[in-house]
Amino acid sequence: MIWMILQRFIGIPGLKNMTGSLTGLEPNIGKEDRMIRFVIGAAALIGLIFIKRGFIARYLLGLAALAGLTTAYLKFSPVYALIGEDTRKKKGKRK
Repeated sequence: MIWMILQRFIGIPGLKNMTGSLTGLEPNIGKEDRMIRFVIGAAALIGLIFIKRGFIARYLLGLAALAGLTTAYLKFSPVYALIGEDTRKKKGKRK
């Protein structure tokens, strides 16, 4: 819902209408980037299990785990959408 409002009033690139996909977000994360985000999120989640003290450290690890795993699952990064970045490989184009 928030993304639809932002798309309508601000015009953030990378967002498409809700009819296109379940989340309404156009994927902008490639396979390699997804794997890196998943590994970092999983490592942060495991680190959360072992760190018993330090509120700030646990808070930051929790944020890293949440951000990494969520963006890897959705294949969408709001930061990439704001700056217009796309790490997916385009079909038909060679580097």
